[in-house]
Amino acid sequence: MKKLFVLVLAISMVFSFVACGQTPSDESGHPDTFVAAISGEVLTLDPQIAAGTPAEIARMQMFEPLVIQNDDGTFSPCLATDWKVSDDGAVYTFYLREGVKFHDGSDFNADDVVATFQRLLDRKYGAARVTDIPNTIGVEKVDEYTVNIINDGPVGNFLNQIAYGTGFIMSADAIEEYKEDLGTNPIGTGPYKLVDFQSSEYVEVERFDDYWGEASPIDKVKIVCVTEAATRTNMILTGEAQYAQDISPQDVTSIEESGIANIRYDESNRVFQVGFNLNVEPLNNVLVRQAMNYAIDKDAIIEGVLGGAGSITKNVVATNVFGYVDGPYTYDLDKAKALMKEAGYEDGFEMTIWTPQGRYYKDKDVVLAVAEQLKAININLKVEVHDWSTYLQEVKMAPEETKCSMYIFGWECYTREAGYSINTLFTKKQWAPAGWNVMYYENDKLEEVNEKIMHCTDQAEREEYMHEALGIIMEDAPWIPIFSYDQISAVANGLEGIDVLPTQLSVFKNAYWAE
Repeated sequence: MKKLFVLVLAISMVFSFVACGQTPSDESGHPDTFVAAISGEVLTLDPQIAAGTPAEIARMQMFEPLVIQNDDGTFSPCLATDWKVSDDGAVYTFYLREGVKFHDGSDFNADDVVATFQRLLDRKYGAARVTDIPNTIGVEKVDEYTVNIINDGPVGNFLNQIAYGTGFIMSADAIEEYKEDLGTNPIGTGPYKLVDFQSSEYVEVERFDDYWGEASPIDKVKIVCVTEAATRTNMILTGEAQYAQDISPQDVTSIEESGIANIRYDESNRVFQVGFNLNVEPLNNVLVRQAMNYAIDKDAIIEGVLGGAGSITKNVVATNVFGYVDGPYTYDLDKAKALMKEAGYEDGFEMTIWTPQGRYYKDKDVVLAVAEQLKAININLKVEVHDWSTYLQEVKMAPEETKCSMYIFGWECYTREAGYSINTLFTKKQWAPAGWNVMYYENDKLEEVNEKIMHCTDQAEREEYMHEALGIIMEDAPWIPIFSYDQISAVANGLEGIDVLPTQLSVFKNAYWAE
C-alpha cells in the first residue's frame, strides 16, 4: 500500500507541475521555480510598514540592512563593511560597501541610506516602523560611502534594531519616484528582485545577476500565501510546493513517509498571547486579569490543540530571548476563582474576543480553547473572526475609537532581546495608533526601567533591568502569554540551505538543490 501511495503522489506531482506551469529545468526533475508556501498574507512590500512576518519573508529576499545579526547575538557586515560608535555612544558611523547595485541598476551609496532613514523618521509615507528605532533622531552623509546615524544618547540594542526589516535600505531614486507606491515597487540590493506581486496571494522573485555577493543558486522563487495548513501539506505532497511553513503535527507522518519531502524542526520566539483593552470594564481590574492568567491550562492547549507543537511561556517574551525570566502564573483554578471573588466578579461576565483565522497556526482553535477554559471562572467569551488586513487596522486604533476588548496576537521578538518587546509593546509612547501598545497599558515604574534598558550598553546590567521590567508587566497582566510555537516545516527531498530564524523568517538566499 505504501508503494502504491507513493506512486499516486508521484503521478499527482507530474500533473501538478503541468497545472502550475512548472516544468523540470533539467534532468534532475527540479522545477524551474522554487515554490514556498507560507502561512499568512503578504499585504505590502514596503519595508517601513509593519505588516507581519509573511511580508517580512518576502522583503528579506529583496532588501538588505547595513549589518546582520548572527545566531550568537553578534553582528556581521552587510551593506556596511565596518562601523564605529562615538565616545558618548550616540552616533554610529557606518562605512558602506562599494560596488553594490540596486535592482534598477543604480549604484548604492550614502544618499540611499540617508533617504531611507529620513523617510522612516518623518513618517511621510506611513512609515510606522519608526517606533522600532525610538531613540534615533537623525542621519547625515559624511561622504559618498560614509554615514552617521544619530541617536539621543547611547542605545543598548541599536544594531539589533536595524539588523532586520526596519533597517532595510531602499534606493533613493525609488523613494522619490514611487513615493507611497513603493510597497508594490520594491527596489533593493538583495539577491532576488521582484517579478510579480499580487497582494495576499503571492510574491514572485528572480535571481539578481548583479548582486554584490555570492549569487543565489536558485533562479526563481515564488512565495505563495496559503492560510490553510491542510492546503500547504497537500502542496508539498503533490509537488506544487517545495517548502511549506507551519505543518500540522498530524500531517508530519504522511509527509515523512511520502518519500517526497522531509520535516524539519526549528525553535521560535513567537509568543501566542491574549491581550486586553485596559480601558474596558472589568478588564481594567488587575485582579480580573490575574485571575484569567491563572485560569488557563497551557499544557492542555499545547497538547490538545497544537498536538504538542509548542512550549509554555511564562512571560511576554519566549524563553530563548535574551532577558527572559519566568513570570508568576501557573494553572490554578482555585487561585483564579479567589481573585475573581476579590475583584467582585465571582459571577463572571460576558465579553467578545477577536481572532484572525489562518494567520497563526490553529489561531481560532486556540481562542476557542481559551474561551472554553475561562468558563470555569464564569467568563463567557464570544469568538469573533476578522480577516487579517481588517484585523490589523481595527485592533490598532486610538483608545477612544477601538471596538476591541480582547484580541490575540503572536508576537515575535525580532531583535532576540527583551528590550525590543518591552519598549515596542508596553510603553506609553507606543499607544495605538502610533505604536503597538494596543492594550493602552501604562506603568510609571516600567517607563523608568525601560529608559535604563534602552540606554544601558552593559549587557549584564541591561539583563537585570529587563528582568525587573518583565516582572512589572506580568504583575500588571496586560496579556495572557500562553506558548511559543515550534516551527515545523516541510522541505522537498534534495532541497538544502534554507535558513529558518527564531522569528519565523525563512531565508532562501542560500537554498540549493543538492546533486
